Amino acid sequence: MYMTHYMELLTTTSNLLIFMALPVVLAETAAITELILLFSKENRPKLKLVNKLSCLLGAAVFLLIDIYILKEVIVPLTENSGWYGLIDKIAVGFYVLGGLIMVALGLVSFNSFGSFLGQRFQSGLRVGLLSAFLVISHVAMIAGMADPRLDSDYRVLTEEKVRSAESVVSIYSSSAHSHGHNH
Repeated sequence: MYMTHYMELLTTTSNLLIFMALPVVLAETAAITELILLFSKENRPKLKLVNKLSCLLGAAVFLLIDIYILKEVIVPLTENSGWYGLIDKIAVGFYVLGGLIMVALGLVSFNSFGSFLGQRFQSGLRVGLLSAFLVISHVAMIAGMADPRLDSDYRVLTEEKVRSAESVVSIYSSSAHSHGHNH
């Protein structure tokens, strides 16, 4: 089966929990509680606390994930020309971008800008960041689930690797074959 690096990362249960379940549950909790708070007429301190905690924990989790992916996935794949084409880059890149948006949401939710941004603006900013996260994370998921062979770059890269491997095999075979005739 042909998979993007995004999907390869999620093939183990522990990775699925760390890279998908935990961050998505935190982000979805932040989104749902933000919408309830936005449209609620009454003050809901417990829901505000759940919202703030989900935003802050989501930001921390995504920051750690983004650092890990940058260090362990993006840099090595780029250095070794290991990408499976544009679809693969979109899947991983948009996943990391979604994480950066959640980090920004955490900063806003921590009230880092409270002194010069009004409450209404911060609320709108949080809704905008959550909306952007949802769109970007879905682009990452869709690209991540796509067959990388759909991308012409993938076919070119794999054909070059196959041709390179075949030429090494043919060189080895011909030298072994000529060596066999000399005996």
